Amino acid sequence: MVLFSILASLIQLAIMVGIVVLIVRLVSGRSKTSSEGVGVLIRRFFVYTIMLFMLVLVGIGVAGLIRAAWPGFDELTDSSSQTAISIAFVVVGLPVYSGLALFTKRRLGEDPREQRSAGWAFYLTVALIGSLLASMSLIDAVLSNLASDGDIDRTLLIHAVTWTAIWAGHWGVSRRWKPERNIQAHLLLGSAVGLIWAFAGAFATIAALLSTVYDRLFLVSIVDGGITELLTPLTVVVVGVPAWWWYWFRHARQGSRTPWWLAYVLLLGVLGSAVTVIAGAGVMLFGLLDWIIGDPASSAAAHFTFLPGAITGMVVGGGMWAYHAEVLGSRDKRERNEVGRVYDHLLSGAGLVVAASGITTLIATAIKAASGVTIVSVDSGSTLAAAITLIVIGTPLWWHYWSAIQRARTKDPVGELRSITRRIYIVVLFGVAAIVSVISLIILVFIVFEDILEGNFGSGTLDSAGVSVALLLTAGALAWYHLTVFREDRTDFVPESDDAPGVPVAQDAPAVRAVRHGSLEETLETLAEAGQDRTLVSWYEDGFDVEPLDE
Repeated sequence: MVLFSILASLIQLAIMVGIVVLIVRLVSGRSKTSSEGVGVLIRRFFVYTIMLFMLVLVGIGVAGLIRAAWPGFDELTDSSSQTAISIAFVVVGLPVYSGLALFTKRRLGEDPREQRSAGWAFYLTVALIGSLLASMSLIDAVLSNLASDGDIDRTLLIHAVTWTAIWAGHWGVSRRWKPERNIQAHLLLGSAVGLIWAFAGAFATIAALLSTVYDRLFLVSIVDGGITELLTPLTVVVVGVPAWWWYWFRHARQGSRTPWWLAYVLLLGVLGSAVTVIAGAGVMLFGLLDWIIGDPASSAAAHFTFLPGAITGMVVGGGMWAYHAEVLGSRDKRERNEVGRVYDHLLSGAGLVVAASGITTLIATAIKAASGVTIVSVDSGSTLAAAITLIVIGTPLWWHYWSAIQRARTKDPVGELRSITRRIYIVVLFGVAAIVSVISLIILVFIVFEDILEGNFGSGTLDSAGVSVALLLTAGALAWYHLTVFREDRTDFVPESDDAPGVPVAQDAPAVRAVRHGSLEETLETLAEAGQDRTLVSWYEDGFDVEPLDE
């Protein structure tokens, strides 16, 4: 019944999303839906929602009946109540689902708008991805049980076969009546599921292998998990790789580079793998510095047990990063869009936060050490190692992507300055840094005056105020820098105009008056100032040109 609970939760979530989408469409899209009517939208919502719920009931019921009819199941858990539940699910769910499926098939054949509807795309996406997740989870459980115990759990096997058949059936339906709306949705979602599954399995498998090698080379292991420790995570790879290959290589890879396609490649493929590589490098660098600065007397073999995981993150993440970067192509060859801007700003912001954290920690540690109150210990060395690690990892990351952002601004100032991503990035960083600066200043003033009033002002005050001073300096610098960027952007910003947006052409031509991102009224004023009986007004997509004509 655990599977039923999971799928029921997914159906409930899908219903809530469907209700929100339906309300939005009814409120904001009346002109677009007037040809079909509100009743058609409501009918589709209820029909496809009921079909999804009945599909879950039928899948669980059929698997339960097969299990009950399979010879050899004589456990006490096979009670009559469980069999009765399976019968009820099939007896009620199968006729309802079959009737609605036949009705939907007839509508798809008679009305082309049904195939273009959001309801049809919603149903196929939820059914395909839901059955894919169920079948992959069940197959993984079957293989894991086989790897660990050497036995096949027939209950899991029956459910796995049932939901795989449901997925295969809906895949065939999606090929026959392909949804014309959001056609990439289920392909990219399936690709994401397969990629995450395969990535997690590869990470766990390689980490287990390297840990086994490390333990046998440098440590004396009392407990040896044997081959089982390698086979168990390998089952995740066996399940994830075929799903990723089917969805991505066979169907989604060569698709149109829509914003959703780019979001999958950039945000999941490139950004996700980049974070993994950076995290692995950070763990490795911190471990090395912590051993050198913090506790050099400790055993190297015992200290560097983190190496297998860190190396695995860099290897697996690096491979995934390189592949998706190759699919995406070089930065100069791809068109700049909002998805790419989100990617650049996310990595730039992440690098900035990491570097700022390291600088703050370093300043606070230096102030505390200068006060002479804090006793230098192993923990102090670890703190210093963490600060250096954060700075070394974060600074190049921020500089690389922020430089790319600024180069894009120079190349296309209009597009970049109008980008909502850039505006949010700068305003959020400035706002957060300013708030942190103000709060740190308040705390600093409080600490200073409290010690002055109590007569305790001295080195202890410096030690207590170390973190506040570090935060004030770092956050203040960030706030000042991003305020400067914000002012530069506001100065160079070209506002959009309904009448004449953009920058006019031929500004240097003789006897030509150009209206710089002006309105129609400004153009008429320019005509009056020209004082000519005959004047040529040229309108372009990016502005007006006013040119007096000779008689």
